[in-house]
Amino acid sequence: MSDDDRPGTGRHRARGPVATSGTGPGDGAGGGPDGGPDGPVHMSPRPATAIPAGVVVDPRMRLRRIAVRRHAGRRRLRTFVLVVALAALVAGVVGLTRSPVLDVDRVLVTGAAHTDPGDVVAASGVGRGDRMVGVDAGAVRARVGALPWVDEVRVRRSWPSTVRIEVTERTVVATVQVGADRAALVDAGGRVLAVEARAGDAPPVGDLPVLTGVSGRLDAGGMLPAAARDALSVSRAVAERMPGAVAAVSTDLDASLVAGGEIRFGSVEHLDEKVTAAKTVLAEVDLTCLETLDVRVPGSPALTRNQRCS
Repeated sequence: MSDDDRPGTGRHRARGPVATSGTGPGDGAGGGPDGGPDGPVHMSPRPATAIPAGVVVDPRMRLRRIAVRRHAGRRRLRTFVLVVALAALVAGVVGLTRSPVLDVDRVLVTGAAHTDPGDVVAASGVGRGDRMVGVDAGAVRARVGALPWVDEVRVRRSWPSTVRIEVTERTVVATVQVGADRAALVDAGGRVLAVEARAGDAPPVGDLPVLTGVSGRLDAGGMLPAAARDALSVSRAVAERMPGAVAAVSTDLDASLVAGGEIRFGSVEHLDEKVTAAKTVLAEVDLTCLETLDVRVPGSPALTRNQRCS
């Protein structure tokens, strides 16, 4: 028995092939071509991975995906077409408003009796060839409204090429004698509408009383002095409620009667009551030789006659 076979020596020679765990050639402890010094090494084969032959997709899912992609494409196309159409529309509108097709060809004026329509057109600032969309109605109203007779102004565009200006004129409620041969026509607000030739001894214009004692320069488009505003109020009241009875009203608020004599108002306080008292007395008493009818206290009117009149 050799030393290698003897028990207790710790030297046992391997008998037969020894299986290794998955090492390849040249990876064993020995340097032999088969991985060990004593013979070939038997390697355990690795399991093969199963590869599916193919994935089966539900045809309905495939059709649904196609439909979604087509819908998204149609939506993008519609959006693009809409944007292009809007851009073309805006460009067309802008081009049309700047073309001669929508230029001002006519300016028509209505409602002007005392004001020359040509003056209205000139004041409006609107002329042939102006762009219709560029007509500023507010500015036109302000400019035309500055004319002496004009009270209200309406401005309308009549497409494609006409601007209509409708004016409402003021009403004369009194005249003011300006010097010996001129008189100013005044409306209810104290605005001077016109200054016309008129002799001081001429009869009143219609039933309108003449305001006397007014100082200062009066020009068309201007305003009556503040000191004459009360006289204007009295003039309006008597012209409305006693038409044709009063010839003139002074800034002292004395009203000269056409039939002779005068009415003394004193102030514009309780003016309605004072006019009522004057109207009542004049309707009930004999006006012969009337000098003064004092209605400063409307509840106790006092009548004075000219003692030299018989």
